[in-house]
Amino acid sequence: MQENLKESDTVLDIIKKRRSVRRFDGAEIPHEAIEQILEAGRWAPSGANAQPWRFIVVTEKENLKSIAECCYYKVFKSRHVGEASTVVVICADPDAGSQTYILDAAIAGTNMTLMATSLGIGSCWIGAFEEQTLKKMLCIPENLKIIALIALGYEVGKTSVPPRLPLSSIVHYETYEYKNEPDLITKKKSSGPFSVFGKLLRVLFNRR
Repeated sequence: MQENLKESDTVLDIIKKRRSVRRFDGAEIPHEAIEQILEAGRWAPSGANAQPWRFIVVTEKENLKSIAECCYYKVFKSRHVGEASTVVVICADPDAGSQTYILDAAIAGTNMTLMATSLGIGSCWIGAFEEQTLKKMLCIPENLKIIALIALGYEVGKTSVPPRLPLSSIVHYETYEYKNEPDLITKKKSSGPFSVFGKLLRVLFNRR
């Protein structure tokens, strides 16, 4: 029992330690570490065990810069993608046999970010990109859907701890109780657009 408790503490510590890293030092990630990260994705659960995910690993600097040009949030380019050591492009096959193929691939990506954290490697989930441009650039079959990209690299500096809503505001037992609903301002500050406003300004002025 004590051994299991220590193991669960370790898992929770890794989950809490994971950050969306947007500053990388450019150092190369060992191939063995990349394989461990991919292996973590491979062991994700999926509907009917269809394993619909397909991973494309990109490490060439020029390719990374080209990919970065296709990734942006509104008017803000995701320049950190081009500064990463590695980018994993997560695709999913809608015909693999799982109705939840998008969720399956997202879980695989989450596994990979947590494994990266455990190895001391920073990661950033990229969900805004030009899918058709990336497909053409990376020769991705038309039937596959790009779910997300994960930028990987060694962090420069230290990313601040993001705020989280308390369990008392998000957990309901037996039935949904509206009295637990968090205040609108609190939600926006903790997890809404206001929470990323400062980050967007830092990106704009290259002070990430």
